[in-house]
Amino acid sequence: MVLAVLLAALLLCFLLVRHHVGVPFLAMIAGLAVYEHFGAGFASTISQWVPAVETRVADVGLYALLIAAIPLLLYFRSGRSGLFGVMRAVESIIFAVMLTILLSGPLVALFSFDTLSASISGWIGGLRNIILVVGIIFAYADTFLYRSGRSF
Repeated sequence: MVLAVLLAALLLCFLLVRHHVGVPFLAMIAGLAVYEHFGAGFASTISQWVPAVETRVADVGLYALLIAAIPLLLYFRSGRSGLFGVMRAVESIIFAVMLTILLSGPLVALFSFDTLSASISGWIGGLRNIILVVGIIFAYADTFLYRSGRSF
């Protein structure tokens, strides 16, 4: 139920707000790459510097910061989307699904998954790479189609 609620809330937010998704999605991909390469070492360094913080908590916090917080901040600070109609809806669905997929790991640590969340996680997790590639294509399309109102 946790993943279904998160997915529904993100999808509703992205469909209603209709901001530019290209740069936030690419920031999410960059955050994932940075976390996969440096996350575990940096989390252990944080837990050594601040003994009150466990390594697991620092790891989840760093992951949430790089994968969700910074891209969502960029999303809400960006302008209106350059895509429209069905393409806008598809882009919002892909962005919400990808964010849900990437946040399912830390959510397992916070909440116990019921059968619905486990089945959603398994179904979407099997399509992770496909959703990631399609999302990157939509992010580039949104970035290239974005017009800021400036003339060159």
